[in-house]
Amino acid sequence: MKLAIPTLLTLLTTLTLAQAQNLTLETALAKALEQAPVVAAKVELDDARANLQRVLSDPLLTRPSKVQAEQRSALAQASYDRAVVQAQSSIVAAYTQLLEAQIQVRLAQKALEIATRGLEIAQIRQRNGSGTALDVRNAQNRLDDARSNATRAENGLALAQTSLRSLVGPFANVAPLPNPPAMPEASLIRELLGKNPDVLQARQRAELANLQVELLDPSYAARAEIDAAKARAEQAVAGARELERGLGLQYDSLYQNLQAAQRALGVQQAALANARETLSNEKKRLDAGLISQVAYLQAELSFIQAELAAQQALGNYYRAYYSLLAGGR
Repeated sequence: MKLAIPTLLTLLTTLTLAQAQNLTLETALAKALEQAPVVAAKVELDDARANLQRVLSDPLLTRPSKVQAEQRSALAQASYDRAVVQAQSSIVAAYTQLLEAQIQVRLAQKALEIATRGLEIAQIRQRNGSGTALDVRNAQNRLDDARSNATRAENGLALAQTSLRSLVGPFANVAPLPNPPAMPEASLIRELLGKNPDVLQARQRAELANLQVELLDPSYAARAEIDAAKARAEQAVAGARELERGLGLQYDSLYQNLQAAQRALGVQQAALANARETLSNEKKRLDAGLISQVAYLQAELSFIQAELAAQQALGNYYRAYYSLLAGGR
């Protein structure tokens, strides 16, 4: 009994460490706050908020100073929010690409297994007179190609792991993606557009230009000065409107990409379900002696291909979703 307690503690400690090394998408996304652009944006946001409080407490506060301080704080908030979602978008891209790379390795390994078996069969057929030396050479070439593909897939997986670790730090394994976020309503486009820092900054320029016009009075400002201020205000308003129009088209395109990704995801998930059923039936046929082992290996290969297509479709949806939130950056 005395030995059981430390043994149990050791097992629990080991299990805890193992769980800490297993990375989920939620945990990975939390690392976005540690990215350098986000940290820099947070510093600016904190400083802008502090500056706003100082300005508002000034007994000699003027209207332009108040507006400019408020604008800086609002812009800093919008810039911070965008920096966070852009960092999350990068993490999602690396995370989904790693999951796809893992399946690509499995697919390449299965193809290598089939090619190896194919060479063995070609050699047997040559020995018993039902095949030729050319068949053996062709099978050898297919095996060589399969080995090269397997190596490339493994290199791709290593690169994907390195890419994700550079964003979130060390981890042992990555968990599957959770159910994707629901398809947002089209009204989200206007909301995202209104929060876009570029749009906000353009609107602020127009606001300041109009304020300058309001602050000029014929009693102390020349008509030429007032007219010039009005012209600048009109230009600022027109510029903001044009920028908003262009970015609106960009958001529309991103939303359409998300819609297409959602449709493709449904198609590939249905195809995966069919492939799973087919594989189950082929296993029954194999067990009943109705198909060869090679035929069943081909069925396994087809199933992994369907797995990869479904994973890629899910990854595309996630990437399109976060790309929309980030404004395509």
